[in-house]
Amino acid sequence: MKERPYYLHFEGMDLAGKTTATQNFIKSTGSEWDIRRNSLSRENPIHILADSLRKAEVYDAEVLGNLYVAALMADIRLFQWPDKNTIQDSTIILRSIAFHTVRGTPRIREVLLDLLPEHPKFDSSFVFTASIEERVKRLQQRIVVAPHEVSEEDMMVIHKPEKFMAMEAALIDTSRMAFHSVIVDTSTLTPDMVVGVINDNFPFSK
Repeated sequence: MKERPYYLHFEGMDLAGKTTATQNFIKSTGSEWDIRRNSLSRENPIHILADSLRKAEVYDAEVLGNLYVAALMADIRLFQWPDKNTIQDSTIILRSIAFHTVRGTPRIREVLLDLLPEHPKFDSSFVFTASIEERVKRLQQRIVVAPHEVSEEDMMVIHKPEKFMAMEAALIDTSRMAFHSVIVDTSTLTPDMVVGVINDNFPFSK
């Protein structure tokens, strides 16, 4: 019998199959799971502000980067282990390190790397990936089925594939180092196979 709720980490750049994997994994367990996106806390006002200013394109990458660092520091200092089974859908720290590694803002990257040892760890960590070719196929399907869900970040797989893959490489390297993540390439896997990989590396028990 487990002593506390599970806390899993699912990470992945756009169109990697992370959302589908999350939904199918939760369904396979037959249990209720909370999902926290990006921020470790349910409501982080600094992170909400940073996101709103980023979308409004008000400030440059370095100014916004400092704001995301502040959001991350608040997350770390106020962190409490979840009170029910939870999936952390992406993290501020990995996304930010990946972005600033490629963007070329080393001061922000260095601060983020300094915070890595303080970041809470997870019961298990998974990073989902896929080939550029498969991501383009998924993007084309999304444009047809749900065009309102297509973001500027999604379009990078077509307009800036080299930059996109460089960011993913930085994200994977950091996640492996910090969280010993299992890398799941969904390019040729069925949904059931993806869930199988998760279950093989995380023996869930109710």
